[in-house]
Amino acid sequence: MIDDETILGVIETLAARHGATSRIAMFGGTAVLLGGNMVAALSPRGLLLRVGGDRHDAALARPGTRPMEVRGNSMRGYLYVDPAGLDSASLHEWAQMAVDHVAGLPAKAARRERGPRRMVED
Repeated sequence: MIDDETILGVIETLAARHGATSRIAMFGGTAVLLGGNMVAALSPRGLLLRVGGDRHDAALARPGTRPMEVRGNSMRGYLYVDPAGLDSASLHEWAQMAVDHVAGLPAKAARRERGPRRMVED
């Protein structure tokens, strides 16, 4: 099995060919961003990849994948890949698929720092 830092490093290296990358805490793990857009996130739930709606069905048909679900709804264009089933070649293939999709998206404007969030009581 490939370790977490190697997985994130491969994704970040491929993404960096297209622009500025960063890592942030997201979805209970670490995400790699390209131009402010998430390429992938690695957490205990698996490797979340943003493959795009046009590649979604074909990617989801591959072994070791499952849809990303939020409140019971499948999020088209996003899917999980089981990191335990990745070897170097398949990691590069998945990472390239996500990078290719995100590289075609417009970069997001930098977010300004916000203060602490306040909880609203009912």
